[in-house]
Amino acid sequence: MKFYMAPLQSYTTSFYRRAHALTFGAMDKYFTPFFEDRGKPIHSINFEPELKSRLNDKLNIVPQTATNNAHFLLFFAQEMQNRGFKEINLNMGCPFPMLVKRGRGGGLLGCPEALKQLLKAFEKVNTGMKLSVKMRLGIDSVRQGRDIINILNDYPLEELILHPRLVSQKYTGVPDWDSFALFHKLSKHPMAANGDIKCKRDLDSLNERFSNVDSFMLGRGLLSCPELYSELREGSCRATAEVMKEFHHHYFTLITSYYKDWNRAFNFLQSFWHYPLSTSAEKQRHLRKLKKHNKPNLYAAWLQTANSLF
Repeated sequence: MKFYMAPLQSYTTSFYRRAHALTFGAMDKYFTPFFEDRGKPIHSINFEPELKSRLNDKLNIVPQTATNNAHFLLFFAQEMQNRGFKEINLNMGCPFPMLVKRGRGGGLLGCPEALKQLLKAFEKVNTGMKLSVKMRLGIDSVRQGRDIINILNDYPLEELILHPRLVSQKYTGVPDWDSFALFHKLSKHPMAANGDIKCKRDLDSLNERFSNVDSFMLGRGLLSCPELYSELREGSCRATAEVMKEFHHHYFTLITSYYKDWNRAFNFLQSFWHYPLSTSAEKQRHLRKLKKHNKPNLYAAWLQTANSLF
């Protein structure tokens, strides 16, 4: 089986990926949070520290973009190739309302003609870069996703990663694995499963139902339980104090080495703790106190209690 780290804006940053790999071992692929096409030249995008070489060294990184413009996709692919990457990913699942409104991310599921232009241009230029797609079932109807699958089938893709929710659901409700089964049957491309994999039992359930799916993307379940990846084969999904202390040490060192401004570093530290401390009422209470501990000495005191909660 192969395991991927999902792209979550502000969370699965280069610092998080590196710290996680140092603590739990490297995953098979890491998808970056998306670089959005904002209608500006590609050279105006700040790719650092997200794609900083020393932070991504020896990790299989797949840069992701959110665009509905063929020229931008081609420029992005060329830029990533120049930086030594072998694959890029097209985001067709992000449910952020403003992105969807612009026909990007999950909004691209409602723009089949724009998608055709993207794929035609990418196939025609054939830069040697691999292209994968991360998508949802549709914006507000599974029918939209089925139409998109038929379009994708006409073009070469490295793989298709499917999160079986509608864009309109955002992160509510439960994944629709019946529709995943339908899309898997319709698709000509290798597929990876993404959505609410929180413990070994969830993985076993998917393995039993989809025996020919061997790639799984871990998102919020991994952020909530950072050792999920290393324990999926062992059955447990409980982070220990020592493991969390090591993980935090790596992350804290990377952040404070890169950002000398404590306020910038503290913003990242708040993101680091958001999911692990959202799994119980007691942890949530301690998380709320973090905002008032925004000085190095105050944070150090807060951290002692945080470690004792695991």
